[in-house]
Amino acid sequence: MMRQIIASGLSAILIGVTPALAGEVTVSINKISADGVGAPIGTILLKDSHHGMMVTPNLTDLPPGAHAFHIHQNPNCGAAMKGGKKVAGLMAGGHYNPTKVGHGKGMKHGHGMKPHGDLPDISAGADGTATKGVMTDKVKVDQIRGRAIMVHRYGTNEAGKPKGGGARFACGIIPK
Repeated sequence: MMRQIIASGLSAILIGVTPALAGEVTVSINKISADGVGAPIGTILLKDSHHGMMVTPNLTDLPPGAHAFHIHQNPNCGAAMKGGKKVAGLMAGGHYNPTKVGHGKGMKHGHGMKPHGDLPDISAGADGTATKGVMTDKVKVDQIRGRAIMVHRYGTNEAGKPKGGGARFACGIIPK
């Protein structure tokens, strides 16, 4: 009889429990250049929550200021040729964008119809470190496994395009 009471109480407790979110992965990030992948500069933690995916950088050696931050289509941080010139990180392809949404004029980054791979900008302090997390409700960790995450040299403008050239500066492959 006592076992039945305990089992019933335990079942009642478990029914009200929200299941844990499974998506969490740490991505190693390296500087990139036209010569290829360079030195490591830290990690980025991607973790699903009930409010979206939390993206927490632990990066060093960044130029101070805002940096555009995106999920890219291909799991490759290598350089490739464009217009007869080698370009850092071009093998990563374009932004992850399964619904083919474009960047619209006047849209604020993180609002409105944006490609799924567009993340809010991260910011590096005067010492080149970035540790403040950002949140996105566009993707979950399992949707972006096996893709690249890219840190661009500068932040984004209202149309979601990189400011000041927005060269690809650092990259990592999101583990499957």
